[in-house]
Amino acid sequence: MLLLVGSQIYYTQKLVDLNEKNKSLLRLGQDFLQLRRHEKDFLLRLDRTYVDKFNQQADQFLTKLVAIQTADEQSAANQAIFTQLQTSLPLYQQQFNTLVEMRVAMGLDENNGYQGAFREATHALEAEIDQANLHYMHQLLLQIRRAEKDFLLRKDMGYVDKELNLYSSLRQRIETQPATMYAQLMPLLTRYQQQFMQLVDAYRHIGLDHNSGLQGRFRNQAHLVEQNFNSLDQQLQQQVDEAQQRVEMTSIMIMLSTSVVLLVLLVRSFLTLQRAFSNFVMFFYRCKREYQHMDEKNMGFSEFKYLATIANEMIDSRRQMERELRSAQDEISRLKQEHRATMTS
Repeated sequence: MLLLVGSQIYYTQKLVDLNEKNKSLLRLGQDFLQLRRHEKDFLLRLDRTYVDKFNQQADQFLTKLVAIQTADEQSAANQAIFTQLQTSLPLYQQQFNTLVEMRVAMGLDENNGYQGAFREATHALEAEIDQANLHYMHQLLLQIRRAEKDFLLRKDMGYVDKELNLYSSLRQRIETQPATMYAQLMPLLTRYQQQFMQLVDAYRHIGLDHNSGLQGRFRNQAHLVEQNFNSLDQQLQQQVDEAQQRVEMTSIMIMLSTSVVLLVLLVRSFLTLQRAFSNFVMFFYRCKREYQHMDEKNMGFSEFKYLATIANEMIDSRRQMERELRSAQDEISRLKQEHRATMTS
């Protein structure tokens, strides 16, 4: 019973520890989901406050991860996954910050960064063409702006090729203009095209979709962290299941062993009781014919040993009484003979 209680306390404590680690890991997973939320909030709203929240959350995440790893040092398999997490998460954070820097350089709104410079160049070129009343060039410029906006909306390089063709046509038209008009329009067109291509290169560097460029590498790194989390969660869940099975098997074995021992002790006690009772029956039966001491060592129970001691004392007392009675009878017989002799004389 002590083994059963001790094993239950030991394995229950192990299960409590594993469940605590599992809960800590679950809370850590929630923190990681919060990281992904800050990331997506920034990409959607382009607000730098979400970047600060992201970095603060990432630092807290690493601190909690180290604490959980320290509490689980005895598991070599878990330590390997913890090490992967400590390596993959900083890379995830670094790639996110790189993406943020690129987005800031491009401009978080239409008036800053590459987008702001491109917008200024566009408005300057449009104003100059409108002022010169060059309607056919204005029509080409509108087609260029349409191809430009199609690219910014759909991130399709086909619209960049279309814009380049229209740009070449507009450039050829400007080259046919007088020198004064050429000197006014060509620098503006060149500036516009350079700013547009700079913006295109920036979008290509970031990634035209979720699977390319910085976005693709960043997304893959985030998925790698999630995979490590899932592996660690599965590992801990497997350890919890194994510990529960060990608790059940150990409890069953101890209960079976205890039941067998108790059954053996019960049978042995019954046989001992029966043997002791038989010895007492034989003792009283022999007392009718002879006096013989009982062997106290053969009595299995302390109560029967005590009764055997009393029975042996009773036999000794009875023998002593019989000897005294015999002596008294002999003395009475002697006195009777003396009295007869005296009366005869």
